[in-house]
Amino acid sequence: MYDKLESPVKNWKDYEINNPNIIKRVDQDLSNGNPFHYLFTGVVGCGKTYLAKHIVDTNPLYWKCIAVKPFYETYLKYIQSDYTDKWDAIKTHNREFEKECLFVDDLGDERPGTAASHDYFGGLIISRYIYIQRHDKSRTIITTNLDSLEIENIYGSRATDRLKESFVICKFNPTSFREKKETVIES
Repeated sequence: MYDKLESPVKNWKDYEINNPNIIKRVDQDLSNGNPFHYLFTGVVGCGKTYLAKHIVDTNPLYWKCIAVKPFYETYLKYIQSDYTDKWDAIKTHNREFEKECLFVDDLGDERPGTAASHDYFGGLIISRYIYIQRHDKSRTIITTNLDSLEIENIYGSRATDRLKESFVICKFNPTSFREKKETVIES
């Protein structure tokens, strides 16, 4: 179904040094044209979104990209609206998680971070899991600054269990690429 592609970060030496196993896995899946489901976890600035965007850019026509914060803000607008077709709008909105190739950026960044928002995204994770089980050619990338324990505490054990079953969990090097390499000398 998918073309075999070269690595999107083939010449990015820092990336290969800091995350060699992740790059090896991405290279393998892309060069074989395999479907995949990645959960990229790590600190702010370690390159999760950067790598995900490069993967998406290998064939952008297939991918639906969702940034968690604005996606949830749109959902709240539908909930709070007086539209008579509000529920149809919400169903259409939520179907975005049922695209063949889905990139969800910054899971855990929904605002406000309430029990309702956590239940909402926990439910969407479970719906993505169901979609993956029915569509063997799908691809998914989710980025988050949360670790496995935080994901479970926020979205529940059911959503976490589904992620662990269906996703390759890629833990990125715990150093931000944005940290200065030099020390500033104060006078």
